[in-house]
Amino acid sequence: MSECTLIAFYGGTFDPIHYGHLKSVIALTRLVNLKQIILMPNNVPPHRPQPIASSQQRVEMVRLAIVGMARNLFTIDERELHRETPSWTVETFEALRREYGPSAPMGFIIGQDSLLTLPQWHRGQELLELCHLLVCARPGYSDRLTNRSIDDPKTLHQKPAGLIYCASTPEFAISASDIRQRYKKGQLCKGLLPSSVQSYIDKQGLYR
Repeated sequence: MSECTLIAFYGGTFDPIHYGHLKSVIALTRLVNLKQIILMPNNVPPHRPQPIASSQQRVEMVRLAIVGMARNLFTIDERELHRETPSWTVETFEALRREYGPSAPMGFIIGQDSLLTLPQWHRGQELLELCHLLVCARPGYSDRLTNRSIDDPKTLHQKPAGLIYCASTPEFAISASDIRQRYKKGQLCKGLLPSSVQSYIDKQGLYR
């Protein structure tokens, strides 16, 4: 199998999408030599409070963000937004595996914080049977090395699933919950998220 075939997916509530999301994965693309990242906003996150912005508002914020940043790098997959049931990641990747076939290398981008909670996810241990895990650094967390961890990201392009790559991406102390609190308090969010997303939030009156 040739290199540079890895398909990477990045799921999240994106309520709202911000530079902590975007800049981390852009750095990841350089480390792993990714050609495309597919963003997957979810509808009913099972392990966290429900989004404040609607599905339509959140996907529009994602669209606005990627127009201004590496537009050719990002695409959007809205499949989870059309579910009324919880967005179980393993079920999404079962569907993706059927679509892309058994030999296509697929990766799921998560943060170090999510890697630590993976055993508590719905069928979380089965996820590595379907994809690789591409782990971005998070402030206050350290690498969790396992017998599946690798140092050479080229290997991710050569196998369909089963590996964990902890990337040395920049750490951004930015969170969607902090941004929402800032808006609620009338504080500035300059430098935390794209200006196009800020303008949309203002026009929609979100997070007030």
